[in-house]
Amino acid sequence: MTNKLSYEELEKKVKYLEKKSALVDTLQNKVNSDKLFLQKMLDTMTNPVFYKDINGIYQNCNDAFSKTILGIPKEDISGKSLFDLPSVIPNELAKLYHQKDKVLFNNPGTQTYEGKVLCADGVSRIFLFNKATVEDEQSSVLGIIGVMLDITLLKENELKLDEKNKELETLSYTDPLTGLLNRRKFDELFIQRIRISKRYKYILNFAIMDVDNFKLYNDNYGHYEGDNVLKRISSAINKRLLRPDDYLFRLGGEEFGLLYHTTDEESSLQLIENIRSDVENLDIEHIDNNDFSKVTISVGVAIVENIIDDTRNIYEKADSLLYQAKKTGRNKVVGELM
Repeated sequence: MTNKLSYEELEKKVKYLEKKSALVDTLQNKVNSDKLFLQKMLDTMTNPVFYKDINGIYQNCNDAFSKTILGIPKEDISGKSLFDLPSVIPNELAKLYHQKDKVLFNNPGTQTYEGKVLCADGVSRIFLFNKATVEDEQSSVLGIIGVMLDITLLKENELKLDEKNKELETLSYTDPLTGLLNRRKFDELFIQRIRISKRYKYILNFAIMDVDNFKLYNDNYGHYEGDNVLKRISSAINKRLLRPDDYLFRLGGEEFGLLYHTTDEESSLQLIENIRSDVENLDIEHIDNNDFSKVTISVGVAIVENIIDDTRNIYEKADSLLYQAKKTGRNKVVGELM
């Protein structure tokens, strides 16, 4: 037989239940308040944020994700997968993002990657995706939270900086007057070409070309015209250099250097003789240039058949041959095997 509660006991129990109900209401209100706070905080963030469950179903996102990325209300996103939104997520992209999610689900932790995204305004932007798995107390994966960072401007600035660095590098290796490679680049490439010649058993040729009586030309015609002569000679020589591994340098003043490969001595000298002739045929007046009365060049060519690593020895040999060309009348090529 069940004992009936006394009036006092019933009153006490009612008060206990009322107190418990009030506590539940308070906790529920706090939970609702916290949810509103978290959602408000998410929506205030300018970075797109989303949350997917273990099945890849969107459970939540912020305004930045719904408005900026997909351009549809959050209500149309929640409860949908990547493949349920074909109007805003093309199938190919859905497959790509789904594969990324699978990798993260199978390897819980974090995931970072960059991707180009066509935003709701029709503009493609580059985003950095930072994703992480959400796990319960038993380390079971519940879902994935993702935060997207717009790095478009950063990437554009990196590209501009890279282009500027390339321009600066080009300038650091280029003679500003003629646009040819300068002495600094010559010192770098000289060693490189020697190594390549040894490897492939080429003949390495190094020619030093000097404008005859150039000081007298400047004295008579002026430095402005002298600069134009150097430009025209540079252009004439370049027209003869048809291979990508022919390198022409302005070594300083009126002196040019040429590094090139050949298979025999005759070819080595023929190219330089053609260059000498081309310069003479420019028919640039130079009344103080001996019996020629026009601008000419003298050339010394070191033809290195037995390749050596001593760049100084090769340079001095070509310089010595240039001296011989000058001493024996100018407007000529003197070459010798090493």
